[in-house]
Amino acid sequence: MATNQAINGRWNINVPVPSAVTVGQAIMLGQIGTPGCIPGIILALQPLPTPTSPTTATIDTGEDCYFLTVIARSANSPLVNSAIKPGDQLYADAGTYDSTTNIRYAFNLDKNSSGTAFGNALTAVSSGTTSTTCTVRLEGN
Repeated sequence: MATNQAINGRWNINVPVPSAVTVGQAIMLGQIGTPGCIPGIILALQPLPTPTSPTTATIDTGEDCYFLTVIARSANSPLVNSAIKPGDQLYADAGTYDSTTNIRYAFNLDKNSSGTAFGNALTAVSSGTTSTTCTVRLEGN
């Protein structure tokens, strides 16, 4: 099970995921920038019976809290540094999209509103910090 869970949850689902994801990793179900995209955290992985099958994961999609890596910026190009304050909306942008499983992973979490809403910061991060841990509450679904 994920060791970075800050508050225990109750909104877990099982779905196929790319083999590159890891336990504790933030993911988005659906394509970033499209309506209905669901933020989640990989809680556990279970390989499917055949070697060619994708892996199945238990994903938390509730309003739970996790320690996640964030970047204190509000725009990528041109780069605009911006402090993160408790309660600020955080967005997922960039990353890798797997069309077979409809999962996006390895994305940035920041205040760049051109991304897709992921959740809210619960701890402060100084402006310009390029990679630090922040407690993040998932966007409720």
